[in-house]
Amino acid sequence: MIRITWFALYCGFLLSISAFSIDIILPAFLAISDGLEISVQQLQLIVPVYMIALGLGNPLYGALSDRIGRRPGIFIGLSIYLFGSVICGLASSLDTMLIGRFFQGFGAAAAPVLCRAMIRDRFEGMELAQNMAIASMFFALGPMLAPLLGFGVYALFGWRAVFGMLVLVGLTMVVATWFQQETLAVAARRKRGLQLLWDDTLAIIRHPQSRHFIILSCFCTAMVLTFLTHAPVIYDSLGAGSGVFATMFALCSLGIVAGQVINHRLIKNVGAARAATYAAWVIAATALVIFLASANGHMTTGLFTALMFSFNSCYLIVYSNFASLTLEPHGERAGSAAAMFGLLSYLFGSMIVVLVNFITDAQLTHWALCFVVLAVITAVGARRWSSRLSVTLE
Repeated sequence: MIRITWFALYCGFLLSISAFSIDIILPAFLAISDGLEISVQQLQLIVPVYMIALGLGNPLYGALSDRIGRRPGIFIGLSIYLFGSVICGLASSLDTMLIGRFFQGFGAAAAPVLCRAMIRDRFEGMELAQNMAIASMFFALGPMLAPLLGFGVYALFGWRAVFGMLVLVGLTMVVATWFQQETLAVAARRKRGLQLLWDDTLAIIRHPQSRHFIILSCFCTAMVLTFLTHAPVIYDSLGAGSGVFATMFALCSLGIVAGQVINHRLIKNVGAARAATYAAWVIAATALVIFLASANGHMTTGLFTALMFSFNSCYLIVYSNFASLTLEPHGERAGSAAAMFGLLSYLFGSMIVVLVNFITDAQLTHWALCFVVLAVITAVGARRWSSRLSVTLE
């Protein structure tokens, strides 16, 4: 039975800020493009720019929180996030929008890295993986609610109001953080210098398990980001308007909830590494079906939604377990490990997405083929480690 606490609920919603801030604008994607008088391909940059900033912010918040505590780091990040959201809402050009999205991402970086560090502060082993899975289950509410909320706000008040909604979300999390207890005891805080930060970075990257799953997380991140940047265009090409897109996207996201319930049970039975491996192969099979259906002209809105439901059911099983397996060996430097995981997965994942966007040119079949390649690389990598791992998170 899954035991849900206020702490898990808080961590789940904190974790969801980064994805929520992408998903909520997707129904207004084409309207933003028209409003700023730019092409959809140009506007797609707002996702990788946001994610690159998200990655760059990770080491700062990880190191800072190990020194001053988790709550102060979250307050600093949310303040920067709010500043970026205001800039986006007032933007009149692509350059201004990208600047706003950069600040948004840099501020939002505090949420996932400190959420994972807080969970690692309290738990280890199987409990760590299970609580990471519970937080990820609540995280799933963001992708489900964000497109519907975004479409409703956009339809009633225009696309700029969507960024106003993100300001409200940021303020709500500030209030929630105020009532959250600090998880890092003063005695456990580390007086950090540049040399210690560098030593931590080398220790994490040199650890075979952490290095392996950080590399795989880059391809895993690229999969979900390339879907997010192409989703509005794909649904539009299949004849779905903004309202239909928001509904279909929300249905896709229901898979995340189902996946995290399954993940919680899988971890108990087979461990985190095998759970990630099984889910990665399901994603690879799903990607292959998407490619074959699109290449043969059989893709429809309903079929694409069903297949992406399958992808979403497995994506966070893979990613959350990759995170747990990366952090597990580094209890004394959990903040730095979480930061390095976020930095590299977001940074290199975003770079892969920029390359995919260039290659595919918004063509469904081309995108599906790239999706297959990313999925197979992730599945093969997870399988190789799972076969080697003699001790899983038990």
